[in-house]
Amino acid sequence: MSIKRVITLIVCMLAVLILVIIVNTLLFSSRQTNVEAVAGIEIDELQVAERLSAAIKLATVSSQDAESFDAGAFQKLHQLMADAFPRVGATLETTTIGHHSLLYKWPGTEPALKPVTYLAHLDVVPVDPATEQAWAYGPFSGAIADGYIWGRGALDDKSSVFALLEAVEHLILQGFVPRRTLYFAFGHDEELGGRAGAAMIAEYFRQRGISSWFTLDEGMLIVDERLSPAKQRTAIIGVAEKGYATLRLDADAEGGHSSLPAPQSAVGRLAKAVVALESEQMPSRLSGPSGALFDYIGPEMGLLKRVLFANRWLFEGVILSALEQKKSTAAMVRTTTALTMFNAGLKENVLPSQARALVNFRILPGDDSEQVLSHAREVVDDPAVAVNFMNTAGTREPSKISAIDTPAFQLLGKTVKQVFDNALFAPGLVLAGTDTRHYEGVADNNYRFAPIVFGPEDLTRIHGVNERIGIQDYGLMIKFYAQLIQNVDAVSADERGAR
Repeated sequence: MSIKRVITLIVCMLAVLILVIIVNTLLFSSRQTNVEAVAGIEIDELQVAERLSAAIKLATVSSQDAESFDAGAFQKLHQLMADAFPRVGATLETTTIGHHSLLYKWPGTEPALKPVTYLAHLDVVPVDPATEQAWAYGPFSGAIADGYIWGRGALDDKSSVFALLEAVEHLILQGFVPRRTLYFAFGHDEELGGRAGAAMIAEYFRQRGISSWFTLDEGMLIVDERLSPAKQRTAIIGVAEKGYATLRLDADAEGGHSSLPAPQSAVGRLAKAVVALESEQMPSRLSGPSGALFDYIGPEMGLLKRVLFANRWLFEGVILSALEQKKSTAAMVRTTTALTMFNAGLKENVLPSQARALVNFRILPGDDSEQVLSHAREVVDDPAVAVNFMNTAGTREPSKISAIDTPAFQLLGKTVKQVFDNALFAPGLVLAGTDTRHYEGVADNNYRFAPIVFGPEDLTRIHGVNERIGIQDYGLMIKFYAQLIQNVDAVSADERGAR
């Protein structure tokens, strides 16, 4: 073949490639629909803020130390909920499960329809005593100041509990009666894994043959234009969550006096192993919920990014390279490796014969714990360093991925747009864990989303210092849940998944 023909062939191939890129970009159309905003229920912002404030003042803390558990705080919270929402108590059936978790049932007029279950949790994480002075207002003060409600639980997750109850209380007052039975499941130990709370509620459902159309729990949020890759307010609805595994690395070496060190120490071997694990991460990929996220928000981006995301088959390497530059987006596309503990030695002049490290992995859907173990052993590649699961009982695989081509998912998106001024909505991956995992098998789909708007300044507040929620933002939460309950009720019974 002549050089001229080769050049002609290359030009033709490039022309075809460019044409394919252009066509794919043109076909990469928006998945958003414009809906009219709704006024929603009328609420007294100060009154609802005061009720949430009262809940925050009750230190319903979940601690690893079982002896520090304060059952009295949970009992007081239960009583506060009964006193604050009398119509809920008079209308809904209430069951206490696991001594401290609550399950409310709002019977529907058409029991043949599958119910919907709303999840939230009553417990909060402890406050590090060393950080208490850094709080603008006390962590359990429930202060209402500067336009916010302050304290542990304002975001995670008493705001969800009380916003749901506020919504139900208002709907009952308006005379609303659901066609579809609704459950409100409030676990008391989510911060410890939910085994005594959510797991027991889910088992209660299994024993009674109760299967929900969908569940909605905390998980993802609404990110403002500063955080959204689309530079627009975006509600990310979690359709799956990562798995969890911790590996224990044990290194052995000759101990003795530090004046006569062996060529390789236990600490040195272990340090080399953990550096290798940090340096050689598990492979990243743009698939599953993270891929679906960009299918939804990609069409809303600028031209260059639309070209990239419309042609992921060609540009995935470029996209992944960019996402890996930030820890928040890198965690979306790979199983993460986090070195969390390193222990060795008893005295400064004694060589330890053993050293131990713990490495925590958050497992991307599509990977599993055995792959994590195999990867770690291959990377460490040292017979003197044992690599094993720290606790197989504490290991969990990634959740199932809930469907996005369903009326339920579209209802969530529609409600976001109605209440949050046509904000974008998209599926996404929850990087941490929620109570939702216990409900797999007792619901067609499980979604993870709390209608709270987050900006960059809020990222460290969950489990951190100065947890707070805006009074207006809390009001929008209540309106979202009330609107969603009504939207769910308006779904035709013959829509797929509704029965």
